Amino acid sequence: MKTFATSMSNSVRWIGISTVMIVLAAIAIVMSRDAPATLGVPLAGILTLALALAYAISPLRYEMGGGRLVIRRQVGRSTVELRGAIIREDKDAFKGLVRVFGNGGFFAFDGLFYSRQLGMVKVAARHRDHGVVIQPPSGRKVIVSPDDPQAFVAAAVAEGAVLSN
Repeated sequence: MKTFATSMSNSVRWIGISTVMIVLAAIAIVMSRDAPATLGVPLAGILTLALALAYAISPLRYEMGGGRLVIRRQVGRSTVELRGAIIREDKDAFKGLVRVFGNGGFFAFDGLFYSRQLGMVKVAARHRDHGVVIQPPSGRKVIVSPDDPQAFVAAAVAEGAVLSN
C-alpha cells in the first residue's frame, strides 16, 4: 500500500486557528454571563462538539492499494474505486468551488461542493494548490490534494486508473 501525505495550507491552518479562538472566546463569554445554565452549558457543548467533529472528519492522508484509494481521516475513512477511474492533476480544481454541504476551510475542505467546470464533486483536501480530480467508474467526482500530485497520479494509473488530459 502506497501512502501519500496531505499537509495543511497556511490558509487552512489560519482559518482553523482563528475559528478555535473565536469559539473559545464565545464559550468563555457565554459561561461568564449570568445566562441561565439551560442556555450556556448546552451552547458551549454544541460549539465544542462542532470543533471536534470538524477535526475528526478532516483528511489525514491518502493510501492506495488493491485498485482503491483510501482517504484516511482523523476518525474513519472513505474509499474510492480506482480501477477504470479517470484521473488528472488539475491546479484549477478548487477555483469557483461553492460549498453545498461540508467544511469549507476549518482544518480541511471536505464535503459536497459545486463548480461550473466540474459539477457536483466530493472534496477531501487540506491544500487548494495540489488538486487531483478523480472520476470513479460509478459515483461522483472526487477532488483530493496530495503533497506530490505527479507521484499520486502515477500511482493511481498503476492501480488501474486512466490518465486524462
